[in-house]
Amino acid sequence: RRVHAMRRRPPHIGLPSPPLKSLLPFCLAAAAALGPCRRFPAIGRWSDSGTPFAAPRIILRRGSPLDGRTSAEAYLSSLGFSDAELGKVKSRYGDRRFDPDVESKIKPVLKWLSDLGMTDLDVRKVVVDYPGTFDLGLEKISKLWLSLKDLGIDYSRVVKMIAKDPPLIGCHSENTLEPKVQWLKELGMGDSQVAKTIKKYPRLLLHS
Repeated sequence: RRVHAMRRRPPHIGLPSPPLKSLLPFCLAAAAALGPCRRFPAIGRWSDSGTPFAAPRIILRRGSPLDGRTSAEAYLSSLGFSDAELGKVKSRYGDRRFDPDVESKIKPVLKWLSDLGMTDLDVRKVVVDYPGTFDLGLEKISKLWLSLKDLGIDYSRVVKMIAKDPPLIGCHSENTLEPKVQWLKELGMGDSQVAKTIKKYPRLLLHS
């Protein structure tokens, strides 16, 4: 008897649990306040029509907005661009979000600049100083290139000009280069003098 008494559990001194019936009014009041579940326009609940909302298919991929970066930023980062360089790219891109298509805009332009003979450092400088290059398209860039060569500016010189002043890429031949050439000729310059002036003062093309 003495061992049996020692094994007895001590009496419960906590508050007794309320009976389930006493919780029923509270549950009914809460349900009335919240309304039927089908009224909640949320994923996993029922719509007003009585049919469940379809959960959207979310694909988390590198460079998606879910990780705070665009695909363009992620691609440049994979090429070795630092966070500081990407910050400059985004700030110089304007009010828009930096998100040009990687396959149709970024890769072709980078390849074209590299094929010109630019070093990796020069290409990086072009991207950081003038990220709007990706929106121009190869057709516009090529026209400017050919127009400069037609003036008698040799291949290597054009590369150096663009590497030194990347915004020159944005000087469309019809809107900027041709009017400047015409203006210089009206001043009495010949073709060779026009070429020398542009080579010596390439930023002249950047001014209206």
